[in-house]
Amino acid sequence: MKNEIRNLLLVVLLLSGYLMNTPEAKAAAASVPVSIAVNGSLVVSDGDNDTMAGEDPTKNVSLTVTPDLGQTIQTGTANFRIRSNRSTWRLTAQRTASDAGGTGIADTDVLVDVAKSAGSNANASAGSIVAPFTAQTNLSSITTASAVDVINGTAKTSSVRDNSNANNYFQVNTTYSIQPDFFYTPGTYSSTITYSLVSP
Repeated sequence: MKNEIRNLLLVVLLLSGYLMNTPEAKAAAASVPVSIAVNGSLVVSDGDNDTMAGEDPTKNVSLTVTPDLGQTIQTGTANFRIRSNRSTWRLTAQRTASDAGGTGIADTDVLVDVAKSAGSNANASAGSIVAPFTAQTNLSSITTASAVDVINGTAKTSSVRDNSNANNYFQVNTTYSIQPDFFYTPGTYSSTITYSLVSP
């Protein structure tokens, strides 16, 4: 009986020693480096269709001039919304050579007005209109040889977070007008203006 107790005690001591000498399990870990690159973005959309489908729009301005006594000036508009997360950007304009189409209309007869506004989450001071577009001018101010600056941007267009990007737009309103005049001959005058949003 003593031998059995002695043997049992020996087994317990051996197990205790083995358990005490068992190495601890090494800790395991996983690391997840997170890197988020934000690309510069420049977007021009239709002021009347401010969706992805309205990006890079073509806005037609069609005026009909019928000279008459007391006839008022004829106007048409093309409005754009621009968005940029760059601190420096420019809105430029360039046009194709006009085709008077036998009308007798000159580029200087077509008046151009440029104004700006902004959405509720946009920075209205993000860009400044550049002369001569700070006042009413005419189509000859938009040259055919090279692009001219219309708005000079000095800050991103968004002022606060807007997860839907619905109200962080900087809007450019352009108006084209002409006085009805019996000097003009029936026909169609045409020219195409391209506004480009660029970042140096």
